[in-house]
Order: sequence, then structure tokens, then C-alpha cells
Amino acid sequence: MMEIRKVVSNKDLKRFITFPHKLYKNDENYVPELNLVIKNMLSQKNPFLKHSEMALFLAIKRDVVVGRIAAIYNQTHLDIYQDNTGFFGFFDAINDVAVAKQLFETCEQWLAKKGITRVIGPTNLTTNDSCGFLIEGFQYPPMILMPYNKMYYNDLCTQLGYNKLVDLNSYNMENCDALEKYHNIYARAINTMAANRIKIRNISSKTFAEDIDKLRFVYNKSNENNWGFMPLNEEEFKVMAADLKTTTPFDLTLIAEKDNEMIGFLIAVPNLNQVFKFIKNGKLFPFGIFQFLLKKRSVNSARIMILGILDEYKNIGLDFALYQSIKEALNKRNIFNAEACYVLENNQRMNSILTKLSHEIDKRYRIYEKRLI
Repeated sequence: MMEIRKVVSNKDLKRFITFPHKLYKNDENYVPELNLVIKNMLSQKNPFLKHSEMALFLAIKRDVVVGRIAAIYNQTHLDIYQDNTGFFGFFDAINDVAVAKQLFETCEQWLAKKGITRVIGPTNLTTNDSCGFLIEGFQYPPMILMPYNKMYYNDLCTQLGYNKLVDLNSYNMENCDALEKYHNIYARAINTMAANRIKIRNISSKTFAEDIDKLRFVYNKSNENNWGFMPLNEEEFKVMAADLKTTTPFDLTLIAEKDNEMIGFLIAVPNLNQVFKFIKNGKLFPFGIFQFLLKKRSVNSARIMILGILDEYKNIGLDFALYQSIKEALNKRNIFNAEACYVLENNQRMNSILTKLSHEIDKRYRIYEKRLI
């Protein structure tokens, strides 16, 4: 007999957070997310939960957790798109369609009671966070803040009536020197930037608050026409910026300015998953912190995480120049292995650029949808 239990106690919250560590115990590519980070994301400390709602559910058989899921009611999404869409996230389960069926049905019922007629996922919690099920690239470990899942999750999803909505691409940029092949494109971009008084610099510790303020505007404005984009309010963006500040050196945070006004940015994050894989069961304390401090300096890969350029500057080669600048910054840190992600499959411009700058797409992720009525 299986029970679907809504998480209300601290004990069950702990079981929800730690279940993946047991499920992926023998998977050599699995990297445990830090329990503390996930706990904060799922707590009322997360500014997302000041305007939206979430319910967590566990599937339990004979007092053993066999699955989990989150039902997410995103008020910001509903205000913008007005499409009666809810979301599922944080899905993990054993390879049993009956377990998945009860978890998804519970999630769908919770959302339907709130007037939701379509479900999209996975998003953990929003499209600004980790989202999608990995569908290609299972032979590689995940980059920092990227999802990783069992191959059978996609089969479970389709068996339960979910269909592909959109795919997301990740590009392998290891030791890639596009300048040799595309020197003319780069030279034109640099000349155009100079003629328009556009410069690239790092975010500064001295002007961090001002830079972050401007960055939020460009982030929201440059992404507003992208599928499923969720603009971040001031509090949400400051939380994200604070998280980045703890993990990302300033030399990997590039901003493009014209006459001291920000018009674009690119941020890369050291791949701390190379460290987290050694922190047993996601426990940073009391002993995991020593592994973190010991191995942090050995990180030699990175995720090129966020790119944004205002529309009026998208056709001058600025994106190409930003990618070349971040490559040089990474190389100075002896980082030659990088992955650029995510890129929507229908974002023709970004896919075209990254096809030139990278070796290949090495991972794909899929977001699913299901109509409830």
C-alpha cells in the first residue's frame, strides 16, 4: 500500500530533500545538491513564496520514500501570461509508473483546485531556476545549477499524458577557439563597438549595488520575449545576486556599457559540482565544508550561465565579443572546459552563434506540458 503525503513536518521536509541522494546512490554522474541550499529554496525565506504558492508531496511505501514532487502555483506567470498554467518540479521517483501516476495526479489535483487547466514542468521552482528533464547527455555529469535525472523520467512523463513543449540546448565549449575561423566577424564587432563607444568591463565591488540594479533591468528587458520568461522583482534579483557573489569571481561577470549605461552582460560560474560530488549526501556541515575548502581551488570547468543584450544592440556582434571576453577570463583561471546553457531550441540567433563558438550540443533538456481539461 502506498501513501501520498503532503510535506508539513520538518521530518518529512528532510526526507523530501534527501531522497535523491538515496535514489542516485550508485550513479557515478550524480552530484548531490547541498541540502542547506535546497532547504532555503523551499522555505519562506525564498521571496518567490511571498507572491506564489507551492505544495510538496512524498510517495511512501512501508515507511520508505519512493518518490517526490512539487506542485507550483506561480502568480507572476499567471499575471503575465493569463493562461491558467501551473507547474510541477522536484520530481524524483523509482522506476514505477504507478508511483509516478499517483504523484502527478496529486500535483494536478492540487493545481486544478486553484483553477489551473494546464501543467508545465519540470521547473525547480521557475524558469529562472533549474528546469527540464535531461534527454541527451546522460554520459556527462551535470554542470553547476543544471538538472540531472534518471533516463526513465521521460518515459514516465509521456506515459502519464505529458507531451514535449520545448527543448533546451547546452553547448560544449571546451578548448574552442573560434577566433581562428571567425576573425573577421570578431574584428567587425570590435570596430562597431568602438565606433559606438561600447566597452566591456567587470562588475565592480565598489559599485556592486548600482551594477546589480542596472543588471536587473537589462536581465528582465532582454529576456521579456523569450518563451516562459519570469521577470525577477527587486528582492528576488538581489537574492540571486547574493548567491552569485558567493560563488562567482568578479572577473567572470562581464557587463557591456555605452556611455556608462548598461546594455548587455554575460556571467560565467565556476563549476562547483566538481567539489559538491565529494560532499557526501549534500551535507556541508560538519565535515563537508572541509572537502569544499580543500577542493575548491581544483575546479577547472565552468558554466556560461546568463547572457542578455538589449534588442537595439543585438545585431552588432556584441554577443560574439562577450563570449570571446569570457573565454579569455576563464583561460586566465586555467579553465578551458566550459558549457553554455540553457539555449531554447527556437532561439535561432543564439543557436547560430553557439554553433560557431562551440564544438557541439552535448546535452538536451525537455520541458513537458499536459492539459487537465
